[in-house]
Amino acid sequence: MNISKADAIAHLAKWYDAHTEIRLTHTTVIGNLSLVGHISKLTDSAITITGNDCELLLYFRATSEYRYDDNRAIPTEANKERLNKYPTVIGIKFATGDRTEILEFFKE
Repeated sequence: MNISKADAIAHLAKWYDAHTEIRLTHTTVIGNLSLVGHISKLTDSAITITGNDCELLLYFRATSEYRYDDNRAIPTEANKERLNKYPTVIGIKFATGDRTEILEFFKE
């Protein structure tokens, strides 16, 4: 479902405040980048995700499109103890065509 930039940032702020471990996947025409870490900085204009020995800074733009989804999946032994059985995904499509997906990360 399409959401506003403010709604996307509000949801990311919940993860930031809770120090939730997240997975970020950034897709471009030349390749993909995947990062597991925490949101170390979040403002109305940018997000910084810090992982082990790495950091990624992305700027939010008014021209970007924002999406909210959840990964509906059949419960398994691995996820039956989770409070949130359906991880939320915040998707961002930039004007350049690059895409970023940020979701809760669960070690399984």
